[in-house]
Amino acid sequence: MKKLLLRAFALLVAVLPFTAAQAAAPKPPVLFGDYAPGKTFTFTVTTAQFATTTGFGGTPVLGTSAPAGIPNFTVGQQVTFVIGKKGELIGPGFKIGFLSGAIGANAYINKPKKGAQPTVSSVHKNTTTNEPTAVDMTFFTFKLSKRIPTVTMTTYILQ
Repeated sequence: MKKLLLRAFALLVAVLPFTAAQAAAPKPPVLFGDYAPGKTFTFTVTTAQFATTTGFGGTPVLGTSAPAGIPNFTVGQQVTFVIGKKGELIGPGFKIGFLSGAIGANAYINKPKKGAQPTVSSVHKNTTTNEPTAVDMTFFTFKLSKRIPTVTMTTYILQ
């Protein structure tokens, strides 16, 4: 029994340094769809569309600016984006949560909550270098007046 315990102890002493060395190895950086927190990139607004629909099945009416509470970018304006600590897409006046990463694009979404408006975005990327090549963002607002809904959709494309 003593020999068995002695061998078990010798094995434990022999293996312990290897597990300690593995535990001390540096952790790889956290990536969100190939992007580390703090990554920045800048693109120029190439398309800005504003459309409002009132009622059920109403015809969209094109507008000229974003509604209150939505970033109002103009064609030709440069916008800088930052990847946040939790992978969120952050820009001037907005923060959109990271949803998933894929080969050609990363998806971002703010799911609607009580009193909040849904927002969706994609960061398109080069499939070879994974560098961002374009961004599209769509912001929605919803208002209900006398049981008649009004939905405004603001869409930006940046390249």
